[in-house]
Parts: sequence; C-alpha cells; structure tokens
Amino acid sequence: MSSQPPLRRSRRLASIIPASYWISIGYSQDDAKLIEKLQNDLKRYCEEDRGETKIELDGEGGRRNEETINIPNRYILPHWKRFATALNGRTSFEEINIRGISLPVPVLDTIFPALISMNLRDVVLCNVGLGNDGFQHLSSFVKGSTSIRYLALGGEEVHDLTVAESLSNALHSHSSLEHAGFIDCFGNATDAIVLEKILESCGRIKVFGLAMNRLRSEAAIVLADFIRNNPILQQLDLEHNNISDNDALILAASLKKNTNLNRLDLQNNNITEEGEKALLNALYDPTSMDSVVESNHTCMAYTYDIKNATVVAQRPPIETEVLTINTNNFIDIKKKIRRKIVLALCGVDGGLFDLSHLNDLPLKLMPRVLELIQEFTASRGKEFIRIHTATRTDLIGKQTEKDTLSRLFHTLRGWELPLLFENLKPKKGLAAGKRKRKTRR
Repeated sequence: MSSQPPLRRSRRLASIIPASYWISIGYSQDDAKLIEKLQNDLKRYCEEDRGETKIELDGEGGRRNEETINIPNRYILPHWKRFATALNGRTSFEEINIRGISLPVPVLDTIFPALISMNLRDVVLCNVGLGNDGFQHLSSFVKGSTSIRYLALGGEEVHDLTVAESLSNALHSHSSLEHAGFIDCFGNATDAIVLEKILESCGRIKVFGLAMNRLRSEAAIVLADFIRNNPILQQLDLEHNNISDNDALILAASLKKNTNLNRLDLQNNNITEEGEKALLNALYDPTSMDSVVESNHTCMAYTYDIKNATVVAQRPPIETEVLTINTNNFIDIKKKIRRKIVLALCGVDGGLFDLSHLNDLPLKLMPRVLELIQEFTASRGKEFIRIHTATRTDLIGKQTEKDTLSRLFHTLRGWELPLLFENLKPKKGLAAGKRKRKTRR
C-alpha cells in the first residue's frame, strides 16, 4: 500500500471515510467497499433499537478466501468506540457475528466490556486475526461473560500452549456455555497437546465442533480418551479432518464406554469401509448376547452426508436399522437392546428380515417361540425389582437374567428366526379359498 495521505481530524472522528479514500491508499476496490460498509454498519447499530437481535459485521463479502481486512486503528477505532458506547448495556441483541475484519487488541479492549454488559448468547469470530495477545483478551471476555451459550471461532490459529491454558481456564467453570466450535484452528503436529489442554475444561460442553482442522492420529487418541470418560457431550463434529481407519478404530472403541454422545460426525475424512465397519460394530456387535448389550445404544456415528436421501438410500440396510434404533429417543436403552437382539436373530445373508428361509419350517411353531421371547423381554427387571433391593443383589440378578437370555439367544440365532409379526402375510390363494368355503356354508 502507498503512504497514507493525511485525513482531517473532524472527518476521521465523526464521518464515514468513503471507499475512494481507501482505494487511494492502496486497498483494492472490493476491500475499500467493504471497509466503507463496515463503518456504515457500525453506525447503523448505534442508532435506535430497530428490533434486531443479531449484529453482523462481515468483512469477507462472500469471498470466503480466509483473508482478513486490516484497517489502521487511528481511522477505524473511533467508529468502534462509538459502537461500544451506544451498545453498552443494551440487552436486545442476542448474537454478534464478526467475519474477516481485523480485531487488534485496542479494538478488543474497546468492545469487549460493552459486549459483556449486553448479555449476549452467541458469539462468532471468524478470521479476525486474534493472535496470542488477542486470545488472552478473548479468554478474559469469555470468563466474564456468563451469559454466553454458543462460542465459535474460525480461522484463528490455536497452536500455543499458553493460549490453550487461558482458554481452558475460561471454560473451566463457565456456567452457561453449552456449544463451542474451533473451526480451522488446529493443524500443527503439536496441536494434540493444545487440544488436550482445552478438552480438560469442556466437561460441561454439550456440542463441540472441530471441523476442518486437519487433525491427525495423536489428536484422535486425545478425543477418544475424552469420549471414553463419558462427559455430558452430546454432539462431536470431526468433519473435514485427516482421520484414518486406524483412528476410526480408536474412536469406535471409546464409544463402547460412552452413554451420552448421540452424534459423531466423521464426514470427509480418510475413512474407508474398514473404518465404517469398526464404527458400526461399536454400535451393534451381534457376536453374542453380551456383545449386543455392551454395544453403544445412544450414538449415531456416520461418515457420509445424512441429509442426502440418495446417499442414505445406498447405505447397508443393517447400518440404517441400527442408526434408527440408536436415534429413537422415544424408547429407553432396554427396549433398544431388545430390538438389537431381535435384529441379530433375524439378520440373514439374503437381506434384512428376508423370509425365504421359512419356506420349509413349521410356521405354527414360530408365533409361540416369539411369544416366549416377548414374555422374557417384557419382564426384564420387573421380577428382580420386586424381590431384590440391595445393589449387590441387583447386579447378581441382572447377570443371571443375562445368562438365561444368552442361552436363548444362541439357540434361536441358529434357527434364523424372522420378524413374523411384521412381515408374514397369508398367501392370496389360501385366503381366497377360505372365503369361498365360508360362502358355501
């Protein structure tokens, strides 16, 4: 950029600096227009309440090229100060979203106190060039702003352990934060250590986003340990990373120790069919009764676009069935286990719930067998609760029940029973014959 010509003091402090000036000092035409727009936006939010609940300051202008517009403080800081003064204590706004605009420390010192007073719920900062000093100020802001429920950072490099410690300290005892996202913030070989430090204080986070971070195996191990500790985390987004089949195996093993996570997004990683089988096996292992019971019954772990109906239709039927069971919030864990047991008994090579293998079997026997299974499963826990009350006896009762069902499981599985009550229909010819005989009478 060329040397900046002087600007009159009155204009610099009070007026909008036009795009023509920014072009004259070396900014591109597009950036100059965005800077002029930023000033107008800051001024607009300073005006009377228009019923808006969201503050949006976009310096990217749809470019999405991860560039940040740097504006000299002596020109833009007065506008930020007026913005902060006007919004101080105004609680009508719930969210602020700043993208592609440089926020140096003087600007952060100006706006953060005002943002704390506004009781904001959502804070999104993407490509604002925080740097280590900026992260320290952000940590202090997060710690002091007890109303925040959603915090998302994008394109801000978090590679320094000191930065991670300050963020960890801010998150540690935060009373309201439920959703945190670090998008395109990691990528170095040492980031596993940084990520581990941040995760230490995420025990209260319910949704955690780590998309587009190029996370490697070391980070996958850290995440698996976090999942295995069974925090209250409900959703984990690992989309667009470098997670491999071996990493998927590690994550899958951790799912068997977790009962809270209900969504694990692994789209656009280096996971092949081998990794997908490991994830499915964590949710549904039909090897034995014990393996079915010990599977994960709450999580939906997937590597594909679940919103694309065409893609979903091409997935294996057994996977679709298992995910349907796991994501059914209207039934408890016991009912999910029962459905998976039936699924294990009825899954055959010809396809899910294929009835062709029943052609030569005595059908009159099958309803009675299924009725016995229903009696067993419906009474799970009832008799035990009525007779036993002590914790130790409770465990013994469950184990005895499981052993009995296990024997029944292996016996029936060798028989390859289908879901007769849902799929078996009388032959048309047979039904017609009965109607004719009834007519003759």
